[in-house]
Amino acid sequence: MSGQTLEQRIQKLEDIEAIQKLQYTYGHYVDKGWNGKEVFFDKLPSLFTADATWTSAAMGVDVKGALEIVEMLKVQTAGGELGMHSFTNDIVDVDRDTATGKYLLWVGIKGSGQANLVYQSEDVRYVREADGWKIQSIVLDFASMLNS
Repeated sequence: MSGQTLEQRIQKLEDIEAIQKLQYTYGHYVDKGWNGKEVFFDKLPSLFTADATWTSAAMGVDVKGALEIVEMLKVQTAGGELGMHSFTNDIVDVDRDTATGKYLLWVGIKGSGQANLVYQSEDVRYVREADGWKIQSIVLDFASMLNS
C-alpha cells in the first residue's frame, strides 16, 4: 500500500470488506436446514454478474449466467436437508474495479440419509458494477470428502 494516498488505502480496505460480505452473503443464501432456514434462490442472482460462471470439475458442473447458476444450485440442493458453508483463510486482492478471492471452505451437507463434510478451495473473481461488487466466477476444487 506504500505510495498510495490515505484515501486510496481506505478505499481498498472498504472494497475488501464489501467483497468479504458479498462472499459470506453468498454462503448464507445457499445454506439451509436449521431454524427453518431455506435457500434464498430469489436473492442469489443479485450477487452475480449477468455472465458469471460457476465451475467444479469434481461435481461435473460448468455453468454460465447468473440465472443458470441459480438453476444449477436448485438441482444441487434438491432433496438436501442441510447445507452449511464455512469460508476460512480468505485472501482478497483488489485491483481497482476487479478483485480475486481465495478461500478454504468446509461445507456440511445432509441428505438422503447421509451426512458429508467437504473440504475444498474456492477461487473467486469479482467485478465492481454500478450497484457494487458482484461475483464474476467461482471455481471449486475438492480436497477431501468425509462421509458418515
